[in-house]
Amino acid sequence: MDPQKLMGFVTHDDEKVPVSVRDWDGMKRAIWRSKEAWSRVQREVIGVLERCSHMEGCEGKTSETAPCLPDCPDREMRMSALVILNESRAFDSVDVRRPANAPYFAPSREYFSAVLADLSACQLELEALRTGTVNEPPQLQEKTT
Repeated sequence: MDPQKLMGFVTHDDEKVPVSVRDWDGMKRAIWRSKEAWSRVQREVIGVLERCSHMEGCEGKTSETAPCLPDCPDREMRMSALVILNESRAFDSVDVRRPANAPYFAPSREYFSAVLADLSACQLELEALRTGTVNEPPQLQEKTT
């Protein structure tokens, strides 16, 4: 058996899809911005955890994994902050470097118009879904004979 296939690197339906350089650079920048945002979230949550007040002898004051005492005044806030901190760590990118300061090329008028047209169509469809004015597909009727 092929070890590359066993590790999931090669599958029978692997396809290469052409992506424009502009879109690829945009994706790299979006991932980097996401990484920076998660880092800011982590810094702020750690600040919240440091400001939480604890009872005397509470191990939660020094350890993220230790539970707070039942009488700690900020116990619920600390638990919520820990959830946010752990989720931000889970979704944080492992290895993302800031993209090089490549020159910026504005989108063409056609590309910009196509994006705005898609956005307008999505907004109209969303509004129709919210108001319930969407034409529903016809339902099959049970035949009675």
